[in-house]
Amino acid sequence: MSDQELFVNQLVTNLINAGNPNALDKIVYTRANGDGSYTTRFNATNLDFYIYFQFEGSKQIPFSEKDSLTWDIAFNRYKVATNSGETNRFGLGGACKSNTTDFGVASSTSASSQGCNSFTIDAATTTQGIGGAGAVYVGNPTVTEWYFYTIGYLTPKPDIYLIRSGTGLVTYAIHFENYYSDAGTSGYPTIRWKKLP
Repeated sequence: MSDQELFVNQLVTNLINAGNPNALDKIVYTRANGDGSYTTRFNATNLDFYIYFQFEGSKQIPFSEKDSLTWDIAFNRYKVATNSGETNRFGLGGACKSNTTDFGVASSTSASSQGCNSFTIDAATTTQGIGGAGAVYVGNPTVTEWYFYTIGYLTPKPDIYLIRSGTGLVTYAIHFENYYSDAGTSGYPTIRWKKLP
């Protein structure tokens, strides 16, 4: 096969996968930060489905497993879900906003010392959407307002969120770092995350 034929085949595959919620190609990268934390960028540009992520192993979980306990957090553009409540009635996940904006402190202390003795589960929630209109979706109400909104642009707040895993056994600190690709395309949430001790 020529280079041109390989390029065309890859282009066709990418187009097909863009609309396939089970295509496991939506993690742009995961990088170790050298302090036990990681930074992961997602391609969550498709309006039709969430991208499901498991912190342990840093991997995407297929849409076909959305009713399992294998995933911890999910993204659909700026919307965020945890493995709980109306997203997955079997999931034991949830979210809580830490009482600190210091990632080092949040990721190295217990959830209870950060004011997180209970976690909010997913429900129908409303957030300010693109164009300023309210968007209603099923997701986690605690994490809904992770950004500052100015006309057509999202900027992450300094807030740190604690995300309980789908199994309910582990908690992770996360901070939203960015919402744009290197080329400036929206729908690429980037999070820094670390497992709590």
